[in-house]
Order: sequence, then C-alpha cells, then structure tokens
Amino acid sequence: MTFGYPALLWLLLLVPLAVWLLSAAARRRQGRARAYADPHLLGTVLRGGKRQRALIPLGLQLGALALLLFGAAQPVARPTLPVNKASVMIALDASRSMLADDVQPSRLEAGRTLARQFLELAPASTQIGLMTFSDNASVLVPPTTDRQEVLDALNRVKPAQATSFAGALVSGVRALPGREKAVPPRELVEGPGQAQAAPTPNPAPTPIDPQTLPPGAILLLSDGISNRGANPQIAARFASDHKVKLYAVALGTEGGAVSRVEGQLVFVPFDTRELSRLTQLTGGEFLFPPDPERLRGLFRDLGSAVRWEPSELGLGGPLAGVAALLLVIGGGLAVAWQRRVP
Repeated sequence: MTFGYPALLWLLLLVPLAVWLLSAAARRRQGRARAYADPHLLGTVLRGGKRQRALIPLGLQLGALALLLFGAAQPVARPTLPVNKASVMIALDASRSMLADDVQPSRLEAGRTLARQFLELAPASTQIGLMTFSDNASVLVPPTTDRQEVLDALNRVKPAQATSFAGALVSGVRALPGREKAVPPRELVEGPGQAQAAPTPNPAPTPIDPQTLPPGAILLLSDGISNRGANPQIAARFASDHKVKLYAVALGTEGGAVSRVEGQLVFVPFDTRELSRLTQLTGGEFLFPPDPERLRGLFRDLGSAVRWEPSELGLGGPLAGVAALLLVIGGGLAVAWQRRVP
C-alpha cells in the first residue's frame, strides 16, 4: 500500500489524544459525583449499564474519525485483479465477389450480420476494431470499446475489386495494441502490387518482444478467394510471430454459384481451403458452415482474454463512505439511548 500524502498519517495521533481527553473528562465527572453524592447513592448516579451504552456510540464515532484521518493520506492499494485484455480486428472482405447472393441477401450483408452479432456478444470491455480489405486493406476503426463507432463504420462499407488476404493480415496485426511498429517480412512489402500490405520498414527497426504483447486476434469474414497481393501464408506466419490468432468464417456455398452481380450474371467462386490453412498457421479457428451455436461460442471466447495484472485502487473514497456510515449509526444510537449526539 502507498500513500499520496503520507505526512498526513501523523493526524492519526489525534485519535488517542481524543480518547485520553474524553477519559479525563469522564474521570472528572465521576470525581464530582463522588464529591457531591452520598456514598449509598453512587450506584444510582453512576450506573454501569448507561455508561456502556454511552461508550458504544462514542467508539463508533472515534472509529469514523480514524478512518477519515487515514483516508486523508490518500492510501492506494495495489491488488492483482483480472483484466480483459482482448482486442479483436474484424476484417470484412469488401471485394466484388462478396456481392454474390448465394448467401441471402448477399455474402457482404451476411458478413455485416456476423460482425454485428460479434459486437453484441463480446464483453463490453473487449476492444474491437473494423477494417475492410479488397485490393487494399483499410482500417476504418482502430480497436475501441465504443460499439456505436464500429457499427456506424460497418454500415458505410462499400464493395471494391479484388481480394488480398496478405494485406488484411498485415494491416490487422499492425492495428492491434502493441504492434503498431511491427515490421513485416520483405516478401510482403516488396515487388509489384505489394504496396497495400504495409509501408516500407525503417532501416533499423526496434524489435518487438512477443512475450510483452497483449492478446490479439483477427476475425476474418470472407468467401475464401485471395487473388491479389503477396503470399498469405507468409502474412499468417507474421501474425503468429506477433501473437495474433486468425479466426475465419467462410461465406458462400460449396463449388461457387452463378449470381447477379451489378446487373450481370457471373460465376462467383468459393473456396475454403486457403482460409483453413491460414487459421491453422496462426493457431486460430476456421468455421464453415457458420453454425449459429458454434458462432456464439466462438464470439464469446474470442472476446475474452483475462489476465491478472497489478492495478491501483484508491481507498480514500471507500473509507470516507464507511466513516459516514459509522457516524450515522453512532449518532442514531446516541439519540435512541441518550437523547443526544456525543
């Protein structure tokens, strides 16, 4: 325990001083009673039962004084408490293939619905962010506990062109707490068409100790086809190296489907193999078909990563509350028993 103003602890000496003064006053009253009362009347003048009743309210009020003086020094306890350290980036595929209507009303709308369910089921203390990916990955909302901000951004998502899992993984990792300066491998940042994955690393980056990183995860909602960008498996290893697990939910029907996309009938492919491999590389979980019960279990587990951490707990307020309660009880007993407040 520490104190904001430890010098004020000397004020606690006022409590024994008050006890001594009250005791001295009581002895003087007893002396006067013996001086002016006949010896055979002392039992009536100084009755023990009444004296004991007088001491109880007085003791409560002295206890309240001690608590107030102790609280004035601003004591701070440092208990180890459970803290939810989970942070999750929702990565929503916004490519044109997500406009396919083999999942009603469309793959994209089904992805929005799953994202809303996760926001509803995850604990309020979970930090959740939102990003979309197509040709490029774009972080719309960094991890936050403000659910409305994520919902508003989710409603603004518009479809784009191709799909890059590598860009989604790298941008998702770097959006999670503690990983903002994570440097991806060269294969993810060099070569044609790779600029979307991440900016070029600094010449001498500071390495990140994975053991110091808080828990992080990416919830990827996609139809499982990556046709742009670097090798997603390299990006998955990058995520795993930075303690980020990938959880993927595939949206579509086996074998693909012929759907009307922007007024034209086109064949829209669907493949789950790549998403399954990526989740295995990061130690995450792959779900297809998205069974409601499994989804609810996944969303609850994904939003909880409890860690026991030292925390600071100010005791001044609680001590003042207990002191006020003791004052009220002591005053009430004094009024009931003695018709006065000591």
